[in-house]
Amino acid sequence: MSIPSEITKLECMVSPFVVHLTGGRRVSARSVVIASGASYRRPVIDGLDLSTAKGVYYWASSVEAKLCQGAEVVLIGGGNSAGQAIVYLSNYASHVHVLVRREGLGESMSRYLVDRVTALSNVTIYTGTTVESASSDEDGLCGLTVNAKGRYALIETRHLFLFTGADPNTQWLRDCEVEVDDRGFVLTKAAESSKSSSCLTFETNVPGIFAIGDVRSSSIKRVSAAVGEGAAVVSEIHLMLAQRREH
Repeated sequence: MSIPSEITKLECMVSPFVVHLTGGRRVSARSVVIASGASYRRPVIDGLDLSTAKGVYYWASSVEAKLCQGAEVVLIGGGNSAGQAIVYLSNYASHVHVLVRREGLGESMSRYLVDRVTALSNVTIYTGTTVESASSDEDGLCGLTVNAKGRYALIETRHLFLFTGADPNTQWLRDCEVEVDDRGFVLTKAAESSKSSSCLTFETNVPGIFAIGDVRSSSIKRVSAAVGEGAAVVSEIHLMLAQRREH
């Protein structure tokens, strides 16, 4: 075990694989699990330090839902993850204000989610809208000033949900043959489970290299899901090694 360490390169066309670490160190392995996660984007909001601010969330679980029970909340984002969060939070919050930079939800959200979100009576969608600044007091966030197509308005809230996307930590894979999607997330057989009979769903296109958690393409970006994938990939590695011994 090497802690702390940073991976600079993965040689995946040799056997065993070679993982290059900072300081010139190398680690050889017959299998590699990519679990390097993703960095969630943080919009610049004047008056709000997103790294320390109270009342700012990057997901919507039962914990956050209970915290905003009966309160007005603001959600920034217009993708499918945002849509799912809006539907979920609408069951707890008195009102959900959704700020979308684009001119509509249809550009980045599935049609069925758009229909569900727009049908909710306690959800208001603000298109072409950005957050200009935030105000806070001793209890944390207390309001946001938004710019809706040149018109400014104040939304009082203590709960801000950010669903503005994430960037995968896969820069170190740039010289490797492991396939990634157009955003840089690692592709696995799980994304093509309907087309493949393989039971190694977390394996990449390079046999012996797996990907789990937020770094994996099509993952649902939840801690509980990443933990489950971490447990499942252990069994897949054992199965892969057993299959190799048989051959």
